[in-house]
Amino acid sequence: MKKFLVTLTAFICLISSGCFQGSSNLTINDDGTVFLKNRFLGVPFIAEQMEQLKKNFEDKSNAEISPVSENNLSGYEVTMNYPDVKSFAADGISLYSTHEGKCKGIRMKDNWFFDVYNFDLLFSNASQFSPTEAAAVQSILSQVAFDMTIALPYVPDSHNADKIDATNKILTWNLAPAMLSGNDKHMRVQFKIWNKSHVVLTLIFGVILFAATMFFFNKVRAEESESIAKDLRLKRNIFAGLLAALLIISIGMLLIPVEFTDADIISAVARD
Repeated sequence: MKKFLVTLTAFICLISSGCFQGSSNLTINDDGTVFLKNRFLGVPFIAEQMEQLKKNFEDKSNAEISPVSENNLSGYEVTMNYPDVKSFAADGISLYSTHEGKCKGIRMKDNWFFDVYNFDLLFSNASQFSPTEAAAVQSILSQVAFDMTIALPYVPDSHNADKIDATNKILTWNLAPAMLSGNDKHMRVQFKIWNKSHVVLTLIFGVILFAATMFFFNKVRAEESESIAKDLRLKRNIFAGLLAALLIISIGMLLIPVEFTDADIISAVARD
């Protein structure tokens, strides 16, 4: 039966301008807010599958579901907004969830200057095809589009995307071959979201310490009384020490590599 369905789907796709178009576009803004847009369209033959995909989002209170059509394809567009990555990760969307023994999902490390996120995601399709079915699958591959895109506010630290735009901030993975072949597809990216207010506060504090150090340094040079100069040197050294400590701690926070563990997982566990 599966062989018949695959062959029939291949025939329909070949005589159509397209068979299925799907996308999952995730946008993460520099303030940490998240916008997700899922779009899936298909030929009338797979209308039932389009309805099933829509049902996956109907229990989400923040989901806005709209019917869409394009040429001979019809389906749905689902948009969802989140105040931060944590709430998005906890929402339990399968593509962005933890799959036990297969992928870690979304992990997060807090830092004074930035939060570091590690996405270890999995697209899994349980279908397995015989050589005959695989040939039919290959014949419809060009008629099927299914991409996952992550748009980041900053250039990522690392990734395994199939394609990246000129800004190095928009990453795209092609999921169509995995969807049709039944193979797993792993999507990985690690990136930072800078805490701008903390960066500014640190810079202001550093400038104040530097100004105080220089103030007492000049006062010491101009002071003729040794007893007063001794007190001024103590104050100068205190501010200089604080400035040095601030620099050392800041450099350490910026340069020490981030190591993730299972305790850092913030995504929901998928119900495989």
